[in-house]
Amino acid sequence: MVRCSIVKGAATVNNEPVRLATPPKPTLVDPYAQIKWMFFQLEAEFEGSSAYRFHYALNKYLEFVAETNANYPDLLTNKRFYLSKHWEADALFRFTKWLTGQTLSSRTRYAIYKSVRQVMDMAYALRVIDTGIHHPLVFKGVSETKQRSAYAMPEQEVINASVARWISLGHSVLCGYIPTNLGFPYRRRYRSTISVDNQLFTLTEAANRFGISQKNLSARIHDGWASRQAVGLDPPPPPKTKTEIIVEGVYYPSMSAAAAAYGSTISVVAQKIRRGYSPEQSVGIEPIHVLKGDDLGLLWMFENEYGCNASAMYDDFCSKRSLAQECPRERLLKLFMRWGVWPFIDDRLIMPLALELSILTGLNVESLRKLNVDSYQAEHPLTGQSAITHHKRRSGSPTRPEERVLHVPLLDDPEDLNLDEHVAKKVEALWGMIVALTAKIRRNAPAEIANRLFIFEDVEASKREKRQVIVGIEPKGKARVWNRRFVREEGLLRHFGDDFSFNLARCRPTLATNKVLEGASLFRVQAVLGHKSIQTTATYLDEQNLRPAFNRTVSEALERIAQRSRDAREMEQSTLSVGRPQTITPTAFHETLSGCGCCDPYNPSEDVRAITLHVEGSVCKFWNMCLRCDSAIVTEHSLPKLILYRNRVAAALMEDSPAIRSRKDLYRDAVTLIDGLLADDVIFPAHVVENARTLAIAMDDILVDHLIYQGI
Repeated sequence: MVRCSIVKGAATVNNEPVRLATPPKPTLVDPYAQIKWMFFQLEAEFEGSSAYRFHYALNKYLEFVAETNANYPDLLTNKRFYLSKHWEADALFRFTKWLTGQTLSSRTRYAIYKSVRQVMDMAYALRVIDTGIHHPLVFKGVSETKQRSAYAMPEQEVINASVARWISLGHSVLCGYIPTNLGFPYRRRYRSTISVDNQLFTLTEAANRFGISQKNLSARIHDGWASRQAVGLDPPPPPKTKTEIIVEGVYYPSMSAAAAAYGSTISVVAQKIRRGYSPEQSVGIEPIHVLKGDDLGLLWMFENEYGCNASAMYDDFCSKRSLAQECPRERLLKLFMRWGVWPFIDDRLIMPLALELSILTGLNVESLRKLNVDSYQAEHPLTGQSAITHHKRRSGSPTRPEERVLHVPLLDDPEDLNLDEHVAKKVEALWGMIVALTAKIRRNAPAEIANRLFIFEDVEASKREKRQVIVGIEPKGKARVWNRRFVREEGLLRHFGDDFSFNLARCRPTLATNKVLEGASLFRVQAVLGHKSIQTTATYLDEQNLRPAFNRTVSEALERIAQRSRDAREMEQSTLSVGRPQTITPTAFHETLSGCGCCDPYNPSEDVRAITLHVEGSVCKFWNMCLRCDSAIVTEHSLPKLILYRNRVAAALMEDSPAIRSRKDLYRDAVTLIDGLLADDVIFPAHVVENARTLAIAMDDILVDHLIYQGI
């Protein structure tokens, strides 16, 4: 803003800046009025949780000033806080030092720091203060709970087995039920109902429908005729003229021989055979009738009385008290799963498929929720590869749309030659199953979700409203209910303890961590997850699962890497001294992110192989394990980065970074080892090391270890 004045008709421009706003004067009653006013300027630009984070940061900053007086002696006697006076260049350093000592999670601490930094930067931009604020390096934080961390391998194995059971059920539901005739009636053959072509009739209704007397119909059923034979739709059974019989796979030339073998009489066996009982029932080794609540009796009821209709049987057992006493609802559902049927297309059937897709692709809950049935393309028009188009609301911006495209072949391991197990094929098959299952209920879905991939019936709401209610995935709705029920029914707490956390959000970091453990580069994982920044990708990796477990001592490792590095340096100097041009093949030396070099990336040491599942014939990508690998060396060119790595590790140790609390000993060993390498004449003379230290100062923006990256 420019202030002008007119002097005798001529315009004179006065370039003195005019403040856009003036903070209020602090008073004895409200000595921190300017701090509150400045924080409010940013809080007013946001809504909801985004605005609240500035309010929360303000409270923490006021707590800091009240406890420490911001380390200004004059505030001891006069509490009035003036931004122009007390927000000097080191103001953020003062606050950060205090904040580091607070008992907060690392991510909460970083969020507070970031909010205060934004407020101070705005104060400088609005010319409320005249000095630019310096930004200290603050650790961005890691998840310190299991709410968003990767599943450990034992957890993955149990969850995968549970999900596979439900996927198998979904496949059986799609294929349809085939009667087994393995059940036993829970009462005598004479019955008041009969199932014909999966339709249930009383004997009176069947007699009238098919034009046969009820007496003849009852007699035929009593004699063991099949339902269609009894009503006259199929020819009657042929007369039994032969007396041979097969019991338990053993041939007997006559019924009397079979009766004698099983301690029965010919009359009893013949009478039971005539009434339609099986040979095993006729000789007495299988029951003719079972209790009404017996599993085999319920199977017979399902196939014969309900015509293999799981929904009809479920409704009857839930509405009739006498049936519910014989078989409670939960037991009936377990039987349905065993038989390969399910009464609804509900959350129990669909959510495990959503979990499996998240495990395979790393899509988060929000992206899964917004997937449409046509989001999967067998051939993307630009690449010809299978792809999933999805939405990431949080990554959208005015210059970057929410829509993302995940090319499914990125999920495959390029070293995997087992084509039948490729992730792309699994995704395609799973997608087809989900579409086929939900097609049965899609016509009743509300218009706004009718095209969504993941929809299911809300059974409880359908019962209340007496109509089929179809809903989508809502993280705070039915999805959360399913989470709790899945944990309980699959016994996950029994396996992993009461503090075990189960949710779909953990699938994304699990995929990222597994990819790194399989040998994928961080940049490949970044492409899979669709992150704009490699640092964002690094926060998804679970440091617990990636923790190395070397047994070699520091002194032994120091001696080995120093000797290899000296040999490499001497060879290079001798090559240059004889005047031959230096030629280094692409596989002769590879500089890693941590500053070590690798002289044979195709052949990591046994230590690395033992814990990384290295694939023979592929390049080792486990750069954070190089210091104790027998292929690692240090060159003059890579020395500055190694020093930077050492400084980053030391800073993380000093700040007690939560990311490395579980591996402090390993990082302390790394610092000790590097300090040994940097000692004069261990590998390099003093002037080379000092020059490398100078070069390392200018490398602050380089990522050297995603677990200790401090942020900019």
